[in-house]
Amino acid sequence: MSLAINPDKVTAVLLADGWHRVDNFYIDSYEFVYPCDNGTGMDFDVPHGGGQYGICASGFTAEVMDDAGTVRLSAPLTSVLAVKHDIPR
Repeated sequence: MSLAINPDKVTAVLLADGWHRVDNFYIDSYEFVYPCDNGTGMDFDVPHGGGQYGICASGFTAEVMDDAGTVRLSAPLTSVLAVKHDIPR
C-alpha cells in the first residue's frame, strides 16, 4: 500500500495553528536567498541552503488567503501535520 499524495491535488494543509486552504502547492528544496549580482550569472545569494546544519532540505510553498489577501506561505515540509487532497473517483 502507498500513501501517495499528488501535490497538484492538495487543497489544504494542517499546520500547528490549524487548517489552511491552499492553491498551487509545490514541494522543492527549502532555501533562504537574497537577490544579488555577484558576477557569476546567479541572480541570488544562498545564505542557507537546503539541508545545511541538519535542517530539513524539503519544503513546500503554496498560496493561502489571510487578512491581507492572497499571500505565499513557505515552510519546511516537516511542519505539515496532514494534507487534504482530492482523490480520483
